[in-house]
Amino acid sequence: MANTQASSASMLLYRTLRTGAALTSWAPELLKTNITAEYTEKADQLQIAIMGQFWNETRGAFKDSPSNISLYPQDANSMAIAFSVVPPKGNYAKRVSDYLANNWTPIGPICPELPKNVSPFISSIEVEGHFQAGRPDRALELMRTLWGWYLGNPNGTESTVIEGYLLDGTFGYRGDRGYRNDPSYTSHAHGWSSGPTSALTEYIVGLSVTKPGGEEWELTPATFTHLSTAEAGFTTSLGKFSAKFKVEKKKVTVVWDTPHGTKGWIALPGKKAEWVKGGKRTIVIRID
Repeated sequence: MANTQASSASMLLYRTLRTGAALTSWAPELLKTNITAEYTEKADQLQIAIMGQFWNETRGAFKDSPSNISLYPQDANSMAIAFSVVPPKGNYAKRVSDYLANNWTPIGPICPELPKNVSPFISSIEVEGHFQAGRPDRALELMRTLWGWYLGNPNGTESTVIEGYLLDGTFGYRGDRGYRNDPSYTSHAHGWSSGPTSALTEYIVGLSVTKPGGEEWELTPATFTHLSTAEAGFTTSLGKFSAKFKVEKKKVTVVWDTPHGTKGWIALPGKKAEWVKGGKRTIVIRID
């Protein structure tokens, strides 16, 4: 673990180890093994190595490699907060969020590791990172800037999400990085660029599953300040999950509907968090 070289690869490995440790609890045949402890220990060791080798205190960001002090990539820094390599809403997360926001342009973030290109894929991870840093305002602003620019562009589809584009607003994404300078090679319906879909569901509405199939779920909206209404939902093998909120003057109405037989953790601003049974319910919250 001590010889990590690429910060983005290290962030991905950290996420894999943490996720693997969590998933073992979902597989009964693995409960009698030491995989959870093994993966957790390796993740802890890797986290220490990442902070020691890649963090630059002066810049308030992670560098690309231990020896490269000139490149502070969008991908690794976005992953660091999105994947909780640094504590959510803590000082490190806030500083990385600041660094990333300083790279914004009117049509999307500069991607230092891919000069002159805008990457909606990496920016999708950045969106989640800003939510994790406690900055839903930045996450929403980034969505409106990048995805809003493309959806409002008459030269695009105005209905899907693009793989990437150039900072000058043309579509020759990665032209000199494997795409043979052929703009037709760029996908204009790119699933990897659809990060706002899950971010709006899991952070703005705050609805997500925490156990297989949604046996357990949570509803934890990030904010009622920056949007007047939001609604999201999805279906699993157990049925349909949906939630929405609407802000009217000094009150917020929150509604959710989840399959019977499940249970959810409800944490709403201004209300004491609680466990609830699956089903349909409405709560009205007074706000100042």
